[in-house]
Amino acid sequence: MSMLERVLEPVLQTPLHIAAGLQLVRAADGMAEIRYPVDGICSNMHGMLHGGITCVMHDVACFLAVASLLPAENHAVTCDTQVSILRPASRGETITVRAKVDRLGRSLAFMRSESYAVDAEGRERLIATGTLTKAVTRA
Repeated sequence: MSMLERVLEPVLQTPLHIAAGLQLVRAADGMAEIRYPVDGICSNMHGMLHGGITCVMHDVACFLAVASLLPAENHAVTCDTQVSILRPASRGETITVRAKVDRLGRSLAFMRSESYAVDAEGRERLIATGTLTKAVTRA
């Protein structure tokens, strides 16, 4: 059993993730992709994607990416994160976050992520980039 198999359902059932409309597209081989709509709690008072949600979703995507590589007895906790928001996304768009593990060591995992706003015609535009470091621990 992998860590991903152990944590996937609890991650997807986290109340914040449910409220945000988080959907898992895939998580395997050190990569993950998630989606969520810009509406409800994901939008700010101006109808734009909330910056805090952007950071949360980068963390979730990176967590799922590293979980796909770790054995079940391990866990990964965030120890450093940096997300740069490049441009806004509007209510009604869907956000796709893609994360990739760049290096997995014995005690640290280094990842990067990108968020894309997807419009009604399916066109993507890069809206945020991130780097994230997680400490690898025993569960």
